[in-house]
Amino acid sequence: MSKRASWELVPPADACFAGDPNRKIDPYLFSAEAVTALRVALVTQRPLLVAGLPGCGKTCLAEALAAEIGWTFLCETITSRTRLEKLTVEIDHLSRLHDAQRAAATNGACALKADEAYYRPGVFWWALDRGSASRHNLSADDARQCGICDAFPGIERTRKAPPHGTVLLIDEIDKAEPDLPNDLLEPIDRRRFRLPNGKYVSASPEHELLTVITTNRERELPQAFLRRCVSLVLDEPTPDRLVAIARKHYADANLGRVEALAAKMTGFRAKAREMGRRPPGTSEFLDAVRASEKFDIRISADDPVWRQVERAVLLKPGEP
Repeated sequence: MSKRASWELVPPADACFAGDPNRKIDPYLFSAEAVTALRVALVTQRPLLVAGLPGCGKTCLAEALAAEIGWTFLCETITSRTRLEKLTVEIDHLSRLHDAQRAAATNGACALKADEAYYRPGVFWWALDRGSASRHNLSADDARQCGICDAFPGIERTRKAPPHGTVLLIDEIDKAEPDLPNDLLEPIDRRRFRLPNGKYVSASPEHELLTVITTNRERELPQAFLRRCVSLVLDEPTPDRLVAIARKHYADANLGRVEALAAKMTGFRAKAREMGRRPPGTSEFLDAVRASEKFDIRISADDPVWRQVERAVLLKPGEP
């Protein structure tokens, strides 16, 4: 059986990943724009930068794709405290200090481990070279002697036919300090990074890797970083698109109720902006659908329960 190119594994436009209840992954409807961007990213071996408002499906895109094509899924959510070392390799200085103190107290009877034993692989190390990450750059025997047994941090996927690769999600890059995107240029562009001992961790040429990076566009990203990415903007879905998405999540939902709610979403978005609040996204729309079905609510201003759901889910108070 001939090996299929990785971009051929991407589902066609309007294909739906049915979801995986066992792993708590929701269904996902792939748009034509998303499919094209994913295929371009795989062909060019560039990271895919996905932009859009919170709740529009940026994060779900990466995990749904990994599950759909049978690739391993790795994820790291960025915060203002995230540094490059956390994503590549950190040194466990505390463990090394404790071992040094024990060695001194026992006159060397408890020797220090090799420096590499104190490396703690970050998500890029696992994505680029899982084998060396599991051994922390040691031989398998040395790793066992050093007591290294870190569990793989990702979600395994399997499929019947090759190839098998990795989808790496770097979520909310705009939350990072300004220097982090530029610090990531080598890992995302050259697929390698340097260890503290001067050696490099690199992806093998045949290794299949798709890096998906999301942004809420709360902060401008460096041009050097943007140039190295394939770009995808997830726009606000049309009412018809919202109905299609809802039908994939809640197949038994009342169609008239779903259509009525979808038709009102444009107005809810405009009203939220007028009030200086974030407009409701797809996730809020799905929450409203679920609540309306559960409580058998009429999508009408005359229904007091619906008005409460509207305020609680679609026009949340106190948001910037």
